[in-house]
Amino acid sequence: LKDAAHSQLKQKLISSLAAIGGHDTKRITWNILAHIFHDDVGKQINWKGVNGKKSFNQMASKTLLLHSVRKNPIYCASTVHDICKHAIRWFNLAADRDCSRQRSGTQEVLPADQHSSF
Repeated sequence: LKDAAHSQLKQKLISSLAAIGGHDTKRITWNILAHIFHDDVGKQINWKGVNGKKSFNQMASKTLLLHSVRKNPIYCASTVHDICKHAIRWFNLAADRDCSRQRSGTQEVLPADQHSSF
């Protein structure tokens, strides 16, 4: 992504990611991240790169995300702060999307045919 020889390819990628869309800055940010990273990869990344994870803040993908969101005419006024805030949250929730965390207090749901009838 940083190689100048690939700038045309990079622009095509940015355009295709910008076309993904969403109804607000949060959704377009999350939709683009979901398109770039599988949840298994997302679990290995956080903003600062702490706890043995990779730092999204230092990745070329961060610049790609910022350009892609802002290339969409509806979101061209989105601030870097807003986009990054939504990206941080997306990575924080990666483990939950994968259903790898056990939820406390979950109840077993019976199939419809096993419910008691009156």
